[in-house]
Amino acid sequence: MPVPVTEAVNPRRLIRDEVFLRLLDAIVDGDLLPGEQLYDAEIEKWVGVSRTPVREALNQLAAMGLVEILPQKRTRVTPIDPVRLRGLLETLGPLLQGIVRDTTPLLTDGDKEALQAFAASFADDDIDQLVRNNLLTEGFVNVYIRRLDNKTVARVASRHLPELRRALKAAPTDKVHESSLPFILAAVKASVGGDARAAAAAVGDYTKAAVTELVDAFTAEKKDN
Repeated sequence: MPVPVTEAVNPRRLIRDEVFLRLLDAIVDGDLLPGEQLYDAEIEKWVGVSRTPVREALNQLAAMGLVEILPQKRTRVTPIDPVRLRGLLETLGPLLQGIVRDTTPLLTDGDKEALQAFAASFADDDIDQLVRNNLLTEGFVNVYIRRLDNKTVARVASRHLPELRRALKAAPTDKVHESSLPFILAAVKASVGGDARAAAAAVGDYTKAAVTELVDAFTAEKKDN
């Protein structure tokens, strides 16, 4: 595995959390590619820690579906599987719809400004770049999750959203992002206007579009390989 170049361990974080976050970012951002072998010794050298926190982090990532561990054989970044991806999106879709529906009436002026800034950013950047910079999650989805302030929902989202973010960033074609853009902007407009039903419907339309485009794109890529 090529060792990513990053800064030293942040002493304010627990070591196991630091290793987990380093690996999570590297996998989601594509520095560690789907199917790539992971070696404990190289990770230990990269992060500068012992084997125990490395194993703990890898087990945590395995529980999230981002790492595949075969005891006594290999550890690797989980390949992107179209069937699993469809199931993930079909699970996250209703969850995100419910979050947006329940949160829209609770949005503060600051939340609405953040959503409007997110929507306005499309005028200065393309959707592919926004996805790669994680703004789709941080500037859009997380605004609702933070305002809802439900620990159970936040925990479920934090477990599954990274896998979706990875798939979006690794999408073989920009069409995946371009086709879903109108639905995201519609959700922002409805939320800012206080229309919870319309906002949730737009998010539902977005996840359906993402399911179709993402699954089709990765299925075609798999056939080509």
